[in-house]
Amino acid sequence: MGCFIVLFGAIWPRVMLILLWLFSGYPQRAFHGVLWPLLGFFFLPATTLGYELAKNWNPGGRLEGWWIVLPALGLLHDFGHWGFAGSRRRAAS
Repeated sequence: MGCFIVLFGAIWPRVMLILLWLFSGYPQRAFHGVLWPLLGFFFLPATTLGYELAKNWNPGGRLEGWWIVLPALGLLHDFGHWGFAGSRRRAAS
């Protein structure tokens, strides 16, 4: 059961990024180019997702005030996922 939770935690941000790219203009409005969203997809997907949502939901389009919380939560999720995976790998050895 624990493996499914880890797998779900790794996959859901990437699935959401793909769906946003296919069915909305969020990535194009949040980023100017392809490099940063592509790197974010592979290395920090939850942070990239939080950044896209914060940039598009904020009426001013800037990251300020409470809007910085979404990418920060994504960063905590990404680092927590990496830390959990590393601890499981060390425990299995």
